[in-house]
Amino acid sequence: MRQGRWIAVAAGVAVSVALVAPAVAGVRSAASDKAILKTGVLTAADVPSTWTSAKQADSGSKGFKGIASCKQIVAATDTARRGPRALSRSFGDPTATSNSGAQDTVYAFKNVTAAQQYVAAFAASSAATCFQDAFNKATNGSQATVTAVTGLQGVGDQAIGYEASVTGTDQNGKAVHVIDDLIDVRVGRAFVTFMFGNNDVRLPQAATIVQAVVSRLTSTVGG
Repeated sequence: MRQGRWIAVAAGVAVSVALVAPAVAGVRSAASDKAILKTGVLTAADVPSTWTSAKQADSGSKGFKGIASCKQIVAATDTARRGPRALSRSFGDPTATSNSGAQDTVYAFKNVTAAQQYVAAFAASSAATCFQDAFNKATNGSQATVTAVTGLQGVGDQAIGYEASVTGTDQNGKAVHVIDDLIDVRVGRAFVTFMFGNNDVRLPQAATIVQAVVSRLTSTVGG
């Protein structure tokens, strides 16, 4: 997966929140942490069969630290990482010119209220500025135009997202245009961050991948 620069700074940043108030806020789900993490992690069955995979980098809040606009996001991310979580493999198209790929990170919060508090940190007014600042810091001269992902209403209990249109050069100096998407979805007390990348247009398989994982989580957590 070649859009690692996006992934290094993107985990957890969110905008365009679609809220659905849960009926059991503050009550621990019957599903175990282990079941939530296993269900929420992307597997080879969720992505094209020709894709390969590698271990996902666990960068946490590293890409945000030292940026004034990111203090709230750093605090929220560091707190979430102290709880149960799991990282998928990083899947990608092995074709040399491709930037297509997908990966996710799953969190099992203590209860719905804790998961909602995590989401709220990334819906703050400073989130968009933080995200832009962090992304441009990490891309070594490439420039991104970041916009909210729309059309997420009804995906899980909350769904939020950013899309970056990135123009830059590859390691050989050739001009490239990459579309990177970050989609965060809460299902009960479970929270999953998806990261997708593709050349020129949004990854065509992204919606199907998100729906497959959310459906599994809904069956596990209840919804």
